[in-house]
Amino acid sequence: MSAYKKPPPEITEPPDLSRESLLEQLRALPRVVWILFVGLFIHRFGTFVIPFLTLYLTDNGYPAKDIAIIFASMAVGGIGAMALGGRLSDLIGRKNTMAIALIGGACSMILMWQADSLVSYVVSIFFVGITHGMYHPASNSLLVDVVPPERRVTAFAVVRWAVNLGFACGMAAGGFLAEKNYGYLFVGDAITSALFGLLALFTLPHGVRTAKKLSRWGPALRDMANNPLFLRFLLSNLLTVSAFLQWGSAVARLIVDLGYSKQAYGWLMFGNGILIAFMEIPLSQITRKLTPHRVIAFGSLLCGVGVWINGFADGYLVIVVAMLIFTVGEMISMPVSGAYVAAMAPETMRGRYSAAVGSTWNIGHSVAPGVGLILYLNAPQVLWWGSLVLGIVACALMLGGYRKKG
Repeated sequence: MSAYKKPPPEITEPPDLSRESLLEQLRALPRVVWILFVGLFIHRFGTFVIPFLTLYLTDNGYPAKDIAIIFASMAVGGIGAMALGGRLSDLIGRKNTMAIALIGGACSMILMWQADSLVSYVVSIFFVGITHGMYHPASNSLLVDVVPPERRVTAFAVVRWAVNLGFACGMAAGGFLAEKNYGYLFVGDAITSALFGLLALFTLPHGVRTAKKLSRWGPALRDMANNPLFLRFLLSNLLTVSAFLQWGSAVARLIVDLGYSKQAYGWLMFGNGILIAFMEIPLSQITRKLTPHRVIAFGSLLCGVGVWINGFADGYLVIVVAMLIFTVGEMISMPVSGAYVAAMAPETMRGRYSAAVGSTWNIGHSVAPGVGLILYLNAPQVLWWGSLVLGIVACALMLGGYRKKG
């Protein structure tokens, strides 16, 4: 029987905590949150390769269908990584899983740097997908292990602050480096992954560990199957992710096709990250007091609208407006999503629940960038209007599960 028998509790603060200032809330977070903050900033600052991969492969003469195959290979590796990382994080501990994934990720990025054919890219990026996907379930689960429920929205916002601040600075640097030499992107990505892996190994606690028998996927899958609200969230997240990933494929090509440089794309993504870095934590102080599923639903809708607006772009300004709308949707939904899933997952299954959510990103990666790029080249309006539909359906899925519950 499922360990989950009722909707997740409202993620709101008791009156005594709700009167705390933002600074007091940040000071109350455990030390582990700030270690993750530093590590994720370093790692995300160096996440150069994947956002520029479509442009890199295009410059090297690979057609859209080959790029779709390469992204699909990464996603297949990522799906395997989620299954492996989810179980390992529950079995051998969060810290060990993160260290293995991040140091392995550094090695796999160097391997992809040396690729010189479609086959070698497919093989090397498969290992990139495995190693880069493994640390997410462990990181998210460790955060839930050490942070009390009433502070989790704030904690997830802080961690996303690091991710997006690092991403913003890294994209600005990455756009500059891509104009000089793409090789710098691969080396920088590898170095920052290795640094975070060492930081995790020597400074983080193991977190909750589960007996070998109980850490298997079978019991967790049965629990998830008996949790219709979680299944709705998974499908909704997959649709939102599919729209989200167009910023790294179709929109990147759109910017270049409009006559702007690769650095212009880097600056756009820098703006996304900086806006999140400065606005998401204050915004989370509002969203943590609202009904979680409605917040996630509205955020998913805005993400779809943000991608759709690119269909009207005849210059950079329209794309900036589209990014602003998309970013607002991302900021209001993502921190609440992390706490929402944590409220559903039994303590001994956190790694596998987090892995299931992570698999939606990898399934999205296997389809969305390649299909989006092909649609952009052949039927762009289908892509832009389809992204709007994805946002609407994702929103409806989150709202529909609670229709009878008010």
